[in-house]
Amino acid sequence: MKKILCFLALFFLQSVFANTDELTVLNVHGIGPQLLNEVKQSPQVDWWLEMGDELLVVTADNNHQWPPGVVVKTVLTDIDVSSLAFHVLGHCDHSDNDQLLHDNLDPIFSGDLVRIINTSKIRDKKQLLAHKSILPFQKNTVLSYQISNRALNKSLQRNDDIQYVLNQVNQNRWFNQVDYLAGLNRMLEADLMIAGEWLENHFNALGLNTSRVSLHANYRGFNVLGFQVGTTRADDWYVVGAHMDSRNQNKNDFLPSPGAEDNASGCSGVLEMAHVISQYKTEASIVYMCFIEEENGLKGSQEVVTHFTNTGDIAKIKGMLNMDMIGYRSPGNNTAVAGTNSQQYQSLAQQVALNGQLYTDLDWQVSLNMCCTDFVSFSQAGVPAVTSNEPDVWNYFAYHTVNDRAENIDPSMGAGIVRANLATLIDLVGVDFNSGDLIFAESFEAP
Repeated sequence: MKKILCFLALFFLQSVFANTDELTVLNVHGIGPQLLNEVKQSPQVDWWLEMGDELLVVTADNNHQWPPGVVVKTVLTDIDVSSLAFHVLGHCDHSDNDQLLHDNLDPIFSGDLVRIINTSKIRDKKQLLAHKSILPFQKNTVLSYQISNRALNKSLQRNDDIQYVLNQVNQNRWFNQVDYLAGLNRMLEADLMIAGEWLENHFNALGLNTSRVSLHANYRGFNVLGFQVGTTRADDWYVVGAHMDSRNQNKNDFLPSPGAEDNASGCSGVLEMAHVISQYKTEASIVYMCFIEEENGLKGSQEVVTHFTNTGDIAKIKGMLNMDMIGYRSPGNNTAVAGTNSQQYQSLAQQVALNGQLYTDLDWQVSLNMCCTDFVSFSQAGVPAVTSNEPDVWNYFAYHTVNDRAENIDPSMGAGIVRANLATLIDLVGVDFNSGDLIFAESFEAP
């Protein structure tokens, strides 16, 4: 606290004389909502951008004396904001448009979730701004926020019953499932069939009603669903989902595509949640889903949504929790992210992050600019949908390569994100905590 007060004192006493603007990155990790707002509202600050545990500020004074540990770096002087845009670092498909983003953009700052890019050298800005991961630049924008820097339900306390259920998440079992799936080349039809049947067998062994959704014969594999029927709200469905397919960068069928992080980690998370919560009676129904064809444009989850739209059941789906890339921990990073693509569904993303803050040792952030993975198929259909992942997808060194193997995965990271989603699912579906068949749950191991 002394360090923070010192920081604010120096901040407010800075000279007002300046020749150029500076974009400076401040470390605001855990400083709390009051101090964060004081910094934003200071007359010394011309404008700001909030990006998780970092706050970018522009002032008219380029001679600031920041205390040690507060300034990350000064990024740019003489800023032309008319040339800036935001690039959301979501999951990419290496299409021609995505390759443009990989190779030809000029980032002036990269956060965990968003880059600020200079578009002055882009010839076709209209095409660029039409891309799903490019947002127009706006000053004083919250791109993502650290949940500990928001005054949200600070009175929340751990629930002993929920904690008891969360303690049953078995990170070794989760990792073994990741390892098994990563041993299959889930870009190929044969191995996707094996993965789907393996998941289906597990869901059946857990007492779930299983089904396959495959509307198009030209797709590789099938979407596998496991249905847990609710006791008193059976027509309220909550989806837990992740994609099971993988890829290498060039989609070369003759090269491995282990996809341990992307996305055996998330698919194993769905299965791990089923291991735990299927042993309890729930008021609402749960549908566990592992999708195909995410890497080809979310086609698997889109066909599931189409299927339930055609059957008239889409209105029964009250919420969707997605997990995509949940197991990689970059050096020195203890952050997890819950996000959505709609202000309308912010409360659900916050619920995941608050549960994560309450029941895990991870630092949780919330983003309202998530894109490009299976939750989008549901949110576009009007279903409240969020996704969880490790924060720096683009910085994962093995992303979409033959080296995305289980050895790169941190079981404690994956288990933490699973627990945050499981706690949220418990909030949503209502659980009879006295109904658990724990002997069966503990004896069922994977693969």
